[in-house]
This record gives sequence, C-alpha cells and structure tokens, in this order.
Amino acid sequence: MKKFLLIPLMLLTVMSMAACGGSDDDPVMPETPEQPETPTTSMKLNITVGSRTITATMEDNAAARDFLSRLPLEVTLNDYNNITEKIFYPSPALTTVGVTRGCSPVLGDITIYVPWGNVAIFCKNWSRSNDLIKIGRIDGDGIGVLNVAGDIAVKFERQ
Repeated sequence: MKKFLLIPLMLLTVMSMAACGGSDDDPVMPETPEQPETPTTSMKLNITVGSRTITATMEDNAAARDFLSRLPLEVTLNDYNNITEKIFYPSPALTTVGVTRGCSPVLGDITIYVPWGNVAIFCKNWSRSNDLIKIGRIDGDGIGVLNVAGDIAVKFERQ
C-alpha cells in the first residue's frame, strides 16, 4: 500500500519540477550595456615649485604606488650634499617590502634611501647604491627647477 502512495507523490513532484522549468515564452531580458573599462590609474605627477610646474613619471612598484596614494603632498625639499640631491622624509616611511633595491641614480631620478627612509630627487648623476630604490623620474629637463642651492617648498599632485 505504501508503494501505491509513493508513486503518485513522486509523479506530483516530477510534474511540479517540470512546471518550474523555462520555456520559449519567457520574456527576454534586455542586455546590460557593457561597463567601460576602468581606466588605469595614472603614474604621472605634477611637481609645483613657486609658479612653475614640472612633471614626473613614477615606476610601477609598491613604493611608488604608496607615494602616489599620499598625494597631494606639500613638503620642503632640503638641499643635500651640495645640490646632489633634494630630500624629504615622508611620515610614515614609504613601503619598500618586495621592491627591488639598488640603482645608479642619474639626473632627475626620484628614489628612496632605504636606511633613512627619505625620498631623494637627484640633481646630479651619482654612484650605485644597493640601498636606493628608484620610484620615478622627472620628465624632460624639468630637473632644472630643483637644481638650485637651498631648500625648496614643493607640492606633489597626481595628474
């Protein structure tokens, strides 16, 4: 007797499931328009010194991205080693984890000196150091604005 009751119950279950299935009469949902691709974040920045603005292109590494994430930033660049570098100390120090160390800086390079945590913009070519991380470079001949004696107030802004 239980078998006879089980068969109609199973048949009812199968029919219910079939009734829930799709058919060709289902309304067609309009296509969702494609979302535009998210533009890549610019690795370019403006450096304003007085009334002049120069540009720089940052490296694609964690230290440079950390620097860019802090912009806009107004700092005083201190003259270091007789106009060899203009430096400042970001607080907190920029991340250097997983970033390749070592470079031979040339005129216009933007670096981090890992032991001290300072950012250094080179106004002259300098010797290789395994404690430097390159994070960017001043574009064109813009370094001339920074290549002066004394400290300089600057503003860094993302383009």
